[in-house]
Amino acid sequence: MKNLRRIITLSLIILLAGSVIIGCKKSETAAGGGATGKPTAPQGRLVIGVNAMNGNMFDGWDNLGGNADIKLLINGYKTIIYTDDDRFIVDPVVVKSMNTTENADGGKTYTFEINNNLTWNDGTPITAKDYVFALLLDGNPLIRELGTNRWVSMDTYYGFEAYNEGDTNIFSGVRLLGNYEFSVRIAHEDSYGDPLFPFWYEITYADVTPFPLHVLAPGCDVVDRGTGAEITGPFTLELLQSTIDNGSRGYRYTPYVTAAPYKFVSYDVSNNTTILEANERYLGLGSDRIKPMIKTLVLQMTEDSTQMDMLGSGTIDLLVQLSGARNINPGLDLVDTGRYKEINYARNGYGCIWFQCDWGPAQFPAVRRAIAYSMDREEFVRQYTGGYGVIVHSRIGLAQWMYAENKTALERDLTVYTLNLQKAAEELVADGWTLNAQGGAYTTGVRYKRLSDGTLMPLIVEWFSNNLNTVGEMLATFVTANAASIGMQINQDFGDVTAFYNALDGIGKRYNMINGGSGFAIIDSPWYYYQPDPEMFGSWNGNFLIDHDLNRYTQNMRNTTPGDYASFSRSWMEFVLHFNKNLPDLPLYSDQYYDIFNNKLQGYNHNALYPWTSAIVEAWVSE
Repeated sequence: MKNLRRIITLSLIILLAGSVIIGCKKSETAAGGGATGKPTAPQGRLVIGVNAMNGNMFDGWDNLGGNADIKLLINGYKTIIYTDDDRFIVDPVVVKSMNTTENADGGKTYTFEINNNLTWNDGTPITAKDYVFALLLDGNPLIRELGTNRWVSMDTYYGFEAYNEGDTNIFSGVRLLGNYEFSVRIAHEDSYGDPLFPFWYEITYADVTPFPLHVLAPGCDVVDRGTGAEITGPFTLELLQSTIDNGSRGYRYTPYVTAAPYKFVSYDVSNNTTILEANERYLGLGSDRIKPMIKTLVLQMTEDSTQMDMLGSGTIDLLVQLSGARNINPGLDLVDTGRYKEINYARNGYGCIWFQCDWGPAQFPAVRRAIAYSMDREEFVRQYTGGYGVIVHSRIGLAQWMYAENKTALERDLTVYTLNLQKAAEELVADGWTLNAQGGAYTTGVRYKRLSDGTLMPLIVEWFSNNLNTVGEMLATFVTANAASIGMQINQDFGDVTAFYNALDGIGKRYNMINGGSGFAIIDSPWYYYQPDPEMFGSWNGNFLIDHDLNRYTQNMRNTTPGDYASFSRSWMEFVLHFNKNLPDLPLYSDQYYDIFNNKLQGYNHNALYPWTSAIVEAWVSE
């Protein structure tokens, strides 16, 4: 059975996966049949294993995988939603009408009338003020003082810079037009001078999610006197600290008032467990008005070493996005018992080693290429994925339509970094790593390079690996000894999830390389990830990289007219070829994911296009 399951042509799945906008399906079907047996009211309990989670339940702080899933489940009534046929549409449950106006400066204005029957889960009516307040809060300079990064990318809005810098309390690009009417004006260029139109995901400029004004800013109001919206009343840092984050309490940790399929109940720090319940006031998603039919969702943090035992014992009911033979094969053994089911799909992302390119040897592309030539990636991928993945050579996921369209050209043009210590040494020599510690000619030991200021830099690479999985240990056997043979010393540290995210953000001890992986969202935005502005380093530009060519290629992707797939594909090819040459990441594999779940879960349709947080809203459990 398992061998038959492995015979799957991954590249046939060419649609995008992952989501930053909760999705809806055009029609309701159950895995293996129709919706027979689906209840009419929420019932039952489902426990989902997640690989990382902490107490941050509000965007702006770290975004561990479990937390990101929770936020998708509890934050809703967005103006724009994503469907399973790869479209962004206006949600008719939320929006009564949306009009688009082209402005004289080249920007656009989106004007909304929302429906008057929406409520928060505490029964408070949702009005246009909640949508406008969300934008005013995110763009306000106080939100930065609170210690969040919620404001990143809001420079698309007209008037954002003056509002965000505190020059004015009025956000001119956001208008409150009535109890249920508001508008957002998108500027013609962002703060970097890059044009905002055309934009490949242009309709997402009109995506706004409401925040509960009465919870986050009690005693305050949103007004518009004709030149833009503003917050009035006692809107201070002290107020936000009391309502959002005082260090241990607030909406950051307990977002009790939301508007989505599920509502937050509790988070237990002692065992990293979050409980959500179906929101009885939720009106549904999309034209089919899809409502949750599982009463209680429990998200339980698990580790690779114990998660399959937990699934087999019934401690958890669902594991999503399992990768690698060590995880998949035990899951398929459970399926063979007849008490479990599986779904599999190509990954929209890849496993990789991230390089932080602003310091030490990893700032030099030749060193990154030498590391690539020092690693037997083919054997690592074979051992790690066990036949459930393939090696990739750039920022590529097998589920990307661009990959399927350009596969032949990629096979021809990409540099394939196979194990070749001679080439690795040649890269280092050509880049000036030809000296010893005294400045003489290199013979053995650690290589050195003379920098422009006359100092000698040792070829010592600091490496961080997350100790919650075995990937770092496996990788070390394929690279460390080989690197030492060409004059490179690699020091590997291990740490927990907190240390992992600190390493990614450059907090504390700095590292040259960090192994991990990237999942590409539906709105994949490499034009943010490779911005050369140091203010973007860490949370967005995780490579701490200044590469103007890479930024230019991604901006070309961003500024493609919606629907012009040929132009977008060409710009994507330029991007991945440049990426392949300079290796801000060392790509390892893109693989096949499996979800393994208890038979009691019915109507569950997670796939490469449709995220599990959307699929679970349509599913139910048999009792």
